[in-house]
Amino acid sequence: MTSWTPSFLRQPLLRPSALVALGAAALLELASACNVVRIGERQLSRKLERRGLSSASVAIGEANVHYWEGGQRDSSERPVILLHGFGAAAKWQWHEQAGPLAEHRRVILPDLLWFGGSWSRRRDYSIDHQIEVVLGLLDHLGIAEADFVGISYGGIVAHELAAMHPGRVGKLVLLDSPGRVYTAGDQAALLERFAVDDIGEVLVPDTTEGVRTLLELGYHRPPRTPRWVESQVLEGMYTQFRAEKRLLLDDLLGELDGLEERPGAVRQPTLIIWGREDRVFPLEIGERLADDLNASTGGRARLRVIDGAAHAPNLEHGELVARWLVEFVLEPSAGLEPRGVFEPPTGIQDSATHRRFAAGRSLRSLGGPGMR
Repeated sequence: MTSWTPSFLRQPLLRPSALVALGAAALLELASACNVVRIGERQLSRKLERRGLSSASVAIGEANVHYWEGGQRDSSERPVILLHGFGAAAKWQWHEQAGPLAEHRRVILPDLLWFGGSWSRRRDYSIDHQIEVVLGLLDHLGIAEADFVGISYGGIVAHELAAMHPGRVGKLVLLDSPGRVYTAGDQAALLERFAVDDIGEVLVPDTTEGVRTLLELGYHRPPRTPRWVESQVLEGMYTQFRAEKRLLLDDLLGELDGLEERPGAVRQPTLIIWGREDRVFPLEIGERLADDLNASTGGRARLRVIDGAAHAPNLEHGELVARWLVEFVLEPSAGLEPRGVFEPPTGIQDSATHRRFAAGRSLRSLGGPGMR
């Protein structure tokens, strides 16, 4: 009777160099499997899919646009468009709000150009190009009018779209986004606060220290992250389209002196949400914006401030922001009251009532401290 030998022992012996190559490949595969950014991407995709959203990409002119879509597709009510700020793609910034909104409305989360899966062969880094592509996506989806929500850079895009194309926007929500009230003096103060000559050094980091700084400005209480995680975040979120993101900032800052000369004005009912501890755009800018929009909307702009929040209240207090968005979207436009007169429904806090609420219950329990 012949003896049986396992197949792997019948193979020729590997040379040491081949063993080293196999070991390196195994280590690379293990590192890929343990990459926190890729794990986060998969978790957030599954989270959105569980809430009924799906992702797609479409060619809009010379641009490729990636977006998530879901919710009440057959509803006759206006869809809700969520525009993200600088940093990661849309799903990283709106995953807490997309689900609750999708229970009532059709919801679209596009990646703006040069973020996530969106890019363009046309080397136009202006806000107007972003607006053109967003409107092209709406046309592709058969959406004539929508409610827009935007944070920071995405809020600037939403503000200008509402001002220049009023027939396409029903209601507007701006989170920590300065509209047209931002001045050269505000920019100089921002650079002084962060001790830099170019804000791109902060918003588009190229070192792990820069990633740490970005977390500190986004969060009132930044999540603790080891250096190796910050290195993966730098590689996974800020390497792709780095030069293009810097050019977006350059173009935006180049328009500072001409903001008031841009065509149109916001006339739509507007909700403004601001983190009290925002170091990028301090609350004083939000108060100035509320005054400006109340003048243009006939008193239909409302400012709400969240204590214990910095530049990313949608992440630090995700559930609270989601409730505010749902309430505002569902509220009849005719029922909106001028600033200072609004009586919030049960469970909703405006900037005045929120301070009383915060004394009895921590807002931190209402939203995630990180990118869950």
